[in-house]
Amino acid sequence: MSVIHPLFVHLHIAFLFMAFVAMYTWLLRGLTTSVFEDRIYRFARTNTWAGVITVAISMVAGLRDGFFGHIARFSGPVGGWLAIKVALASLLLLVYGLFLYWSAKKKSYLQENRVVMAWCLGTQLVGIVLVAVITAIGTMLVYYRQVLPAFTFPF
Repeated sequence: MSVIHPLFVHLHIAFLFMAFVAMYTWLLRGLTTSVFEDRIYRFARTNTWAGVITVAISMVAGLRDGFFGHIARFSGPVGGWLAIKVALASLLLLVYGLFLYWSAKKKSYLQENRVVMAWCLGTQLVGIVLVAVITAIGTMLVYYRQVLPAFTFPF
């Protein structure tokens, strides 16, 4: 196994976690001080872009590992779990794509448009939950395959 897949897996988790923390730091700090700092919001947006790029690269590396790897394969007894990871990772890209779409709609300050702000906060929350689920499945596939129930790839 090459270093590409683990590097980009851990990298996108870090970027997306920093984006989540920055978004909710922006919100909490703004609510407590009445000063919504745009630089914190821009930091969250930049980390989301970096996370989306590294998720896409990670998906390519993960697909390669799923077809040719030796830890877990689509054709193996846990191939269905890999298919679930692919579906969830695709959903993750959609959720963060919605964040980037809605966050680009802000006129000057995010807090001025409550609909856009709600979309941004909601997509960050759903996105980090998806990251946690995908990470848990990946950890189980790598370290605890024997605990996972056999679930073969249906196709």
